[in-house]
Amino acid sequence: MAASPKSAFPSKETVSHIATMLKAMGDPIRLKILYHLRQREYSVSELVEELGCSQANVSKHLAILKAAALVESRTDKQSRLYHVTDPVVDSVCDSVCGSVEKRFGKRKSQNRPTKAK
Repeated sequence: MAASPKSAFPSKETVSHIATMLKAMGDPIRLKILYHLRQREYSVSELVEELGCSQANVSKHLAILKAAALVESRTDKQSRLYHVTDPVVDSVCDSVCGSVEKRFGKRKSQNRPTKAK
């Protein structure tokens, strides 16, 4: 079977954008925020309640996600609602989480001590 041709290496600018996106997604709090926002729009106060973080901390993380163009916000009456804007978030989250669960989920269950009978 012939090997598939490799795509051309992305430009320096594209590589920089990819790194920014992955770095933004690489924080545990930001991943939790993205998982919530994949389901529906949330306000900062709703995310604070869901995550158990301070308002300042949630706002800081949302600003990073917004700067990476992964989320946007809209104003609804007196609330600012956040949502995922880039469909790549779904595919990256699904791919990475599926891979991690396959690789490390099995290992975790294999390392559990068995009960003595």
